[in-house]
Amino acid sequence: MVCDMDKQTLDSLARFCAAQRYAFDIRVWLSQRVFDTKVLAVAAKFLSMTSWYGHEEELTQICERLHAGVVTREWFDQEADAIGFDMGNFSATTRYRFAKISADSEKL
Repeated sequence: MVCDMDKQTLDSLARFCAAQRYAFDIRVWLSQRVFDTKVLAVAAKFLSMTSWYGHEEELTQICERLHAGVVTREWFDQEADAIGFDMGNFSATTRYRFAKISADSEKL
């Protein structure tokens, strides 16, 4: 394993992805400079494979542009392992974050 994704990085990534679910903009994904492109490509690929996030085609495009090629499940598994991407924790944290965004916007 090249590196382990720490809790702070995972939480920041989940916040970014949750915010993008409600205001999705492929340009924001491609131009952001907070996350390593490999981390963002893995997150995009993961979210494109879920039933709850949406934006599947756009996320696949993002992943392929960040990775510069066709992305297979094997690529995803290998890269997720290499960066220490905890799918279960990322999924739960992202869903929590967008539920919080939704609840906060309803209060307004």
